[in-house]
Amino acid sequence: MAEGFKIDQKHGKGRVRVSRVWRRVGGSGAGVGVGDVIVEWNVSVSLASDCLPAYTAGDNSSIVATDSIKNTVYAKAKECSEVVSMENFAILLARHFTTFYPQVTAATVNIVEKPWERVVVDGRPHSHGFKLGSEKHTTEVTVNKCGALSITSGIQGLALLKTTKSGFEGFVSDRYTLLPDTRERMVATEVTASWRYCFEHVSEIPAKPFCFTERYEGAKKVLADTFFGPPDVGVYSPSVQNTLFLMAKAVLNRFLDVASIQLKMPNLHFLPVNLASKENPDMVKFADDVYMPTDEPHGTIEATISRTMSKM
Repeated sequence: MAEGFKIDQKHGKGRVRVSRVWRRVGGSGAGVGVGDVIVEWNVSVSLASDCLPAYTAGDNSSIVATDSIKNTVYAKAKECSEVVSMENFAILLARHFTTFYPQVTAATVNIVEKPWERVVVDGRPHSHGFKLGSEKHTTEVTVNKCGALSITSGIQGLALLKTTKSGFEGFVSDRYTLLPDTRERMVATEVTASWRYCFEHVSEIPAKPFCFTERYEGAKKVLADTFFGPPDVGVYSPSVQNTLFLMAKAVLNRFLDVASIQLKMPNLHFLPVNLASKENPDMVKFADDVYMPTDEPHGTIEATISRTMSKM
């Protein structure tokens, strides 16, 4: 309280871009016999701290300068002599801010990773060559003074498409309905996924390094495999809603350290094309072959699936 008002405040630094290279890393961690490993992260830090006098009296003596926050990101990246996942880096940063500064009560760190992928040349992974991928790995970590922890990781921009084995029928039909029932259509989406880990305190992070990067790759594979189905016959999707649920359920069943998962799956449409004129009535007669791709407007489908007694 200050002068009869309640103030909820936080401050930090956003869009701190940092890249870290580990040279000549050997073993399975690099995915290559001997080679460089690179990450590029967009880091945002938000601090909850006891600095009310800065707001009410212009007293800045308890503020951690946002420039210092930015510099800390680079300093901590330098200190990471071994390859580290961005979740572990976010935990390291958040713990630093809550332990180094007495006035900081909690720290939230958000990171988005740019997807640099090792190239393969003549069937062999290149030791220092990378190309830019598509979907992005994300995380949000919050640590408070007592060590309470929340870790959410996810995927942005996972584009998936099936040319068949999708339909939509039996939906509400009224005077506004023009869409016909169908058991044959294309289905495409760009998945945004976020899953919350079960760890609730920094002491619960396994002593043996828990590979968040491997878990990310595993979750991405489970989501895609469930969407597509077996490679020879696929799997029929009666709706994006049903496919979303099956994808989320597969992640929860496969990874017991995931407490809940949220999926957002916009329905990106491929509209059948029929073109005709008086002179040419069959200019384009649709036969499951020519479509007009469009993402405006698009359907929006999202849901959160949790284990019993889980919270997200």
